[in-house]
Amino acid sequence: MSATIIIQLSPSAIALADKFRASPHEFPQAIKRGMTGSLAIVAGRIQEKRLTGVGPFPVAEHRLGERTRQLKLRTRSTPAQIVSEGTQTVVTGAIGSSVFYAVFHEFGTRRTPERAPFRTGIRENIDYISSEIEKEIVKSLKP
Repeated sequence: MSATIIIQLSPSAIALADKFRASPHEFPQAIKRGMTGSLAIVAGRIQEKRLTGVGPFPVAEHRLGERTRQLKLRTRSTPAQIVSEGTQTVVTGAIGSSVFYAVFHEFGTRRTPERAPFRTGIRENIDYISSEIEKEIVKSLKP
């Protein structure tokens, strides 16, 4: 199970897209580079802020404590991918862990509250991710 979080670029970044008309494949490549780099940083921030310490923590903190350290050690970002869907091009990336925990802690159950350390960590870093993507867009326009 996964959660989708949409990152909206600023109007100025979208306006830069017109400058890519001569090289339309470069725009999604710039987004991909910015997303890949920023998601790696955000994964580290989630490890430090949301998956560190000895719990239990209050649910409102959206943190999980370290018991075996496996969740923290196996949290990674995956490189962004460009997928063409008809006339639309979508760039996707992910942060997650190979440790089975996500459904239970991330989304909660009837008896267990949602802690959502990954979704909360990503949401609090959306501005950072957007700014890194925009930096890559601007950088790719320079000769």
